[in-house]
Amino acid sequence: MRGRFVSKIGRGFAAALALLLFGFGILLVLAVDWSVDFFGEISIDEIIFHLKMPLQGTDQNTILDFILRCLIPALAGMFVLACLWGLPRMEKRLRQKRMGQGRPYLELRIRAGGRKEIGRGVTLIPVIPAWTLWLIALASLAGSLVYACYRYPVVEYIKLQSQNSTWIEEEYVEPDSSLLSFPEQKRNLIYIYLESMESAYTSTENGGAFQEDLIPELTELAKENLHFSSGVGTLGGAVQVENTGWTIAGMFAQTAGLSLKMPIDSNTMGEYSSFFPGVTSLGELLEAAGYKNYLMIGSDAVFGGRKNYFTQHGDYTIYDYYWALEEGKIPEDYFVFWGFEDWRLIEMAKEELLTIAEQEEPFNFTMLTVDTHFPDGYICPLCREEHDSSYKNALSCSSRQIAAFVEWISRQDFYEDTTIIIAGDHLTMASEFVEEMPAGTERSTYHVIINSPVEAAKTENRVFTTLDMFPTTLAALGVEIEGDRLALGTNLFSDRETLAEEYGIATMNQELSKKSEFYNKKLMYGSS
Repeated sequence: MRGRFVSKIGRGFAAALALLLFGFGILLVLAVDWSVDFFGEISIDEIIFHLKMPLQGTDQNTILDFILRCLIPALAGMFVLACLWGLPRMEKRLRQKRMGQGRPYLELRIRAGGRKEIGRGVTLIPVIPAWTLWLIALASLAGSLVYACYRYPVVEYIKLQSQNSTWIEEEYVEPDSSLLSFPEQKRNLIYIYLESMESAYTSTENGGAFQEDLIPELTELAKENLHFSSGVGTLGGAVQVENTGWTIAGMFAQTAGLSLKMPIDSNTMGEYSSFFPGVTSLGELLEAAGYKNYLMIGSDAVFGGRKNYFTQHGDYTIYDYYWALEEGKIPEDYFVFWGFEDWRLIEMAKEELLTIAEQEEPFNFTMLTVDTHFPDGYICPLCREEHDSSYKNALSCSSRQIAAFVEWISRQDFYEDTTIIIAGDHLTMASEFVEEMPAGTERSTYHVIINSPVEAAKTENRVFTTLDMFPTTLAALGVEIEGDRLALGTNLFSDRETLAEEYGIATMNQELSKKSEFYNKKLMYGSS
């Protein structure tokens, strides 16, 4: 009796395992298609990074879309297979019970060949034998893995991770205060990250991808102020290299001069509370020089490790969605898109800047917009219906709001001693929107430097990446940098070649994609 019970438990566990493998196979295929449709061609490193991060702060619409398009269909497939597997057995047990009670009845018998028969007290042949269930499960799993490798460069990723590159270690310049000479009168910094803002949004006349300029105000700001370009007379910008293509990675690149990656065998952020303890960032260098750092965003700062990074690297005061709730800046239980809109963010920034500017120490006020996030952006009351898509309208709305914000800053007493930098955090992931761009469009992140006391040696025909914004930001404050290089970034105000100019973007991407023991041990874990 006990042996039969154990045998049943074993068969049940085996069937459940087969169903889970089948469901995982369906889920993997659907998730791959969903990620490509939703995010575009993202890197495997980005997928690994987000799998290791807590889900807290993720856009609710993104989670809902994944559940509807991936999780529910996968569960439905498992349910159908479970019914085909389990219902005939339930019927057999029920029949045997009725026969034992003297209740003869007619039943349908389905043979493996598909022929149907009706008889009395016959044995029902299972629709799916046990070996067939496992065959379906393993085929589903194997097929999904092959499909994932087809849609993503998994084999190439494994190949690169098997090669230990010393390139990062050889080119890395340890950021240290001893390399910096601050001016006697330190300047304030306002650094505005614009979500997914590209130079390609401008008109073809200015080197962009569209007949009509989607961001005319930002284009004008770049023309009137300091802007580095890969061409002549065009609105160029920084190239996005490997592992800098999402928000925290883009912010990390521009403040630490490094791409952001976490090896698949590393700890998750939940298990490892320190965010890259071996890295020295912009915030830490400014803090050592007497600055007070601030970060304002309209979403949950925890998402993507942003809170860990900025509090641990520069002791930033954080203003985020939950701060706004606690301070009564937004109504109770208010939540739209990722938290609250950019127009609210800008109004809060104005209020806080006036308070911060009254303090004696110089400040670094960093903020991040969100209304231009993929897939369609967010349309606020200030937006106009002037283009043929919601995303284009959101981009134009952002351009107007940021230009008006800069104009407000320029009228404040603290402006004279303040440098403003506006930069896209990364290229857009709105795949349908990107498809509208002509083939061969040069895509780069937008940037402009306003009210800097320093003139650049060369602003045109420069090939540079977002990593170069790290030392360039310090130089824009009048800081002299010994050697004009920090981490993997080069001071664009100088005439020194960037790593992109020295090696080429293709070589940089390849080296940044390879495994680096120096990066993993020294930078990510802070080990010597």
